Amino acid sequence: MQFTAVLAAIALAAISTVSAQSGTYTKFTDCAAGKPSDLAISSLTLSPSPMCLGEDYCLTATGALSAPITKGAKLGVWGKYLNRIVYRDSVDLCDVLAANGQECPIPETTTELKICLKLKPDFWEGVTTQFDFIATNANDDTIFCQRGMKISSSSL
Repeated sequence: MQFTAVLAAIALAAISTVSAQSGTYTKFTDCAAGKPSDLAISSLTLSPSPMCLGEDYCLTATGALSAPITKGAKLGVWGKYLNRIVYRDSVDLCDVLAANGQECPIPETTTELKICLKLKPDFWEGVTTQFDFIATNANDDTIFCQRGMKISSSSL
């Protein structure tokens, strides 16, 4: 009986640890620091949330574009822990969008941008991390800048 109680306590502790490590993102906020953005975001989702090391994730932004997205647009993904950059990725936004069936230029209209990437494995696990997703057009105008705080990261 005592052995069963110990096993139950270990199982409960393991479940609690997995739940605490999985984490989620808080609501995303605009991080453009007062600069105008070409995409007025009405909806933003991240899937899966949380992102897992070495796995694909998709950021889907819906909104109205005030300027077309042109060839040469870039997307930067920065992760910060205690205000220190611990993750950095930079990709050609048009290449990523083309992989999901959207070819640049993307005209001024209400649109949905689906941006799917792989979270590189050279990232610290198990820490509260702030992620910035920053898209800029070929002329360096900001398309969008969105910030989300990850409660924890785990590849469990």
